[in-house]
Amino acid sequence: MSHVITHAAQLGGSVKEFHLRRKDGAPLPGWKPGSHIVLRFADAGGKAYENHYSLIGMPGPADSYRIAVQREEHGKGGSRTLHDEFGPGREVALSGPFNSFPLLAQPPSQVPPRTLLIAGGIGITPMVSMAHALGARGQSFELHYLAHSRDKLVLMDELRTIPHGAMTEHISQESGRADLTALLGAYHEGDSFYACGPAPLLQALAAASAQQGWPASAMHFESFGARAQPDDAPLTVELSLSQITLEVQPGTPILDALIAADIFVSYDCKRGECGSCYTQVLEGQPLHRDVCLTPSMRTTGMCTCVSWAAPGRLVLEL
Repeated sequence: MSHVITHAAQLGGSVKEFHLRRKDGAPLPGWKPGSHIVLRFADAGGKAYENHYSLIGMPGPADSYRIAVQREEHGKGGSRTLHDEFGPGREVALSGPFNSFPLLAQPPSQVPPRTLLIAGGIGITPMVSMAHALGARGQSFELHYLAHSRDKLVLMDELRTIPHGAMTEHISQESGRADLTALLGAYHEGDSFYACGPAPLLQALAAASAQQGWPASAMHFESFGARAQPDDAPLTVELSLSQITLEVQPGTPILDALIAADIFVSYDCKRGECGSCYTQVLEGQPLHRDVCLTPSMRTTGMCTCVSWAAPGRLVLEL
């Protein structure tokens, strides 16, 4: 379905907001907090992109969708194309909305549980709709917004108007890295947190929450950004049950190499958040980059969608 950009505005130095409508002017599908859409578009040279963006604003029925796009100078080029070449009147293909990061209903409790929304950088985008939904329910929440500097904070005027929320800004340039253990606090029955940001932040939150006694069911993550590291070395991946050996190059997820080799594997999120691709490791030293496995699970296996391994042989029970 073809959609058209009706509005574009700079929110900050590297973030631009876009509004999109159906080309025929018909209403858009309603959406829920945490939802995202998929945009397909091409640059002036014909290179095609498929990018996922969280919807921002008040969830529900919609005549238009709002997204906020951070320009990534060293990314694959999609965000730069939207910033430099797309504005009002330009068409894009759009699918969705989809929701892999839902805001769950809070169970009844005599003592009101805590709901924390934790955003790192552009990870604020899904938190806007969650904050609106919680405010509309009359449910109190804490919003923690982590950024390197104040000029990286976006959508602040909108966030400050949402009722029932207590917002705290954590600016590392001013006060150093946020104390995640203090931010989370001890877990009490019914508490939950939702976090979106770069993988290292989410990994640190997962570790801090485990130390504070937070159960996995109370932690909800959505990550972004590449997991590959500059010093990743090529891997020789041996599959013990299939008797197949794969040579996997840095930048290619192990899971994608398994799928390409027609190996039967389970997976879902492909972001290291759900654990569906968890695989037993028989030999080798995994480099864990997920945000979902417990310490005990990491001693025997790995998430093949995002994790890598130390140089040498990696033997998987597949």
